[in-house]
Order: sequence, then structure tokens, then C-alpha cells
Amino acid sequence: MENEEDPVKKQQIVDVRARNISHNVRCLECGSQTIEESQVDIVVLLRKLEDVYGETILCAPKLDWQTAALWLSPVSNQFNLFL
Repeated sequence: MENEEDPVKKQQIVDVRARNISHNVRCLECGSQTIEESQVDIVVLLRKLEDVYGETILCAPKLDWQTAALWLSPVSNQFNLFL
């Protein structure tokens, strides 16, 4: 049961960190609000980047079978060269 909660708990931690950042970063356009409070078009867009463009824009994409295969393929190719 604990293993099932780990991804949820990790996502909650990421969400809390993102909220913390958005509460502490000033909006570049209006300057008097944080990016959490601002309703400027660019800030609204920045909040939704992952929804629009998917995980390809993330510096640290979520680990699943597809991303694991991508990261491990150079290692397996290198291993095949030595055989």
C-alpha cells in the first residue's frame, strides 16, 4: 500500500515546491505581484506549459518505462559494441 502512495506523495511534494516558487518570484511584467497572483497573459501561459507542450519541456521529466528506455539506450548500445 505504501508503494502506491509514493507517486502521489512525490507529486504533492513537487506541487508544494512549485507553489513556493510561484509565491516568491515577482511577475516580470507587472512587478508588484508574484507570478501566483498575476493574471498577465505570459504568466498564465507559463503556468500551463506542461499541459500545452507535455513533458518534453521539463528539465526533469517523470520517470516511466518510456523515459527509462531513452536514458538507458546509449548504455545498451555501448554494451552491444563490446560484444
